[in-house]
Amino acid sequence: MKSVLSVLSLAGILMFSSCDKSRVFEDNVMIEKDAWYINNKPSFYIDIQDTVSKHNLYLNLRNTGNYKYSNLFVLLTIQGPGSKAETNRFEFRLAEHDGKWLGTGLGDMYSNRILMIENMHFPKKGVYSFSLEQNMRDNPLQGIEDVGIRLERK
Repeated sequence: MKSVLSVLSLAGILMFSSCDKSRVFEDNVMIEKDAWYINNKPSFYIDIQDTVSKHNLYLNLRNTGNYKYSNLFVLLTIQGPGSKAETNRFEFRLAEHDGKWLGTGLGDMYSNRILMIENMHFPKKGVYSFSLEQNMRDNPLQGIEDVGIRLERK
């Protein structure tokens, strides 16, 4: 019976992973005590070998209903092999004007996957670093559970 369950579990894992063939990388970092400090800059490192394909980069975000804004400003810094770091500022809408949260929700938790950069091209093979920094006026920024990035091949 135990081996049957193992086989079924393995089949489920393989089926789930095969449905997500476009994902190149995905990782999320928990924000301690739901308080994102300005000096907390989660970083992610991706070894890029495909310099031909286009990619989409997404922000993964989970916030609580205690988050007091309808938007979020984030600084994204990308540094490729042998190149200077480049930082861009993004604004993401997390709620409608009437206060209804966007994304998917369960209880008081809301998850979003938001497109940051479309048709991204990597000119060189090697390790690229991506870091996220909250760019709001509050320090710490309350109500953020975790943040991360997802890179997909188009």
